[in-house]
Amino acid sequence: MSLQRGVIAGPLPGIGATRPFDQLASLAVRGGAFVFVSGLTAFDPGTGAAIRGTTASETRQILENLKLILEASGSSLDRVVKVNVLLHSMLEAANMNEIYARFFPEPPPARTVCGARLPDGVKVMIECTALASDDGHQQRVGLPGSDAHEGKEVTEGNHRLPSVRGAARPELKASAAPRLPRSVIEPVNPVLNASRRANLPHVPGVRIGDYIFLSGMGPIDPVTGERRHGSIADQVRTTLSNVKHMLESAGSSLERVVRVHVVLADIAEMDRVYREFFPVDPPARTAWSMQLRFGNGCEIECVALA
Repeated sequence: MSLQRGVIAGPLPGIGATRPFDQLASLAVRGGAFVFVSGLTAFDPGTGAAIRGTTASETRQILENLKLILEASGSSLDRVVKVNVLLHSMLEAANMNEIYARFFPEPPPARTVCGARLPDGVKVMIECTALASDDGHQQRVGLPGSDAHEGKEVTEGNHRLPSVRGAARPELKASAAPRLPRSVIEPVNPVLNASRRANLPHVPGVRIGDYIFLSGMGPIDPVTGERRHGSIADQVRTTLSNVKHMLESAGSSLERVVRVHVVLADIAEMDRVYREFFPVDPPARTAWSMQLRFGNGCEIECVALA
């Protein structure tokens, strides 16, 4: 039986399910046992208006919104397993961390932080993957003898937040679950196997159980195998066509995608083409701009359901 995919409705008027920060993405998508949340910037959850401030204030607003979104998805911050944080400057990492640590229980989720060129004066963008509430394979539990319930609080402005120091250090307990099968995904068209052709140390994609993880794909001509270095729009179209082929090679489709990462040399030209491939209920998405290899103007990776 195939895993179910569904777009999560926003919990407040300003948190629209298919209108996060005017991008062609769903705010959150449930795929099987996981919830995938798009890259969030700071916005008012009541009106949807963008909020621009310091790195610390934007981080706080994003994480408060993330809490609402996860709860509307039937999940919570303590069920987050992976977070990606994009900062306009890595010099601001300490300011982000000071706020971030107050929202996640110990031990916090896995996380990656990197600098990126973010749009419209944004200082922080945060995305996450969380376990859905009815998945029983893992749960966080407090350790015996913990002094977590001392009632300690930290006050910051008008925000009263639980202290991280002295908090419970829950652990992840795994139930006896069968090991999921792992297999490599190869494209039907061997020309699109860029990793093999260039002798790179990765595979085009991996299937784990009913989840498909594709490597970052670039604008490879499916006939010649050469890279197409035209406009950003043309490169996005070629890359998404290749993603479509790779998913179909694995028995999946674009309609089964739950998460997309788009890295661009220039972010402005993407959405016009992107809509052609994801016209309805698009997946969760995070897009940012940074330097790419091989002169590419874009690179796209995704997670899909089989």
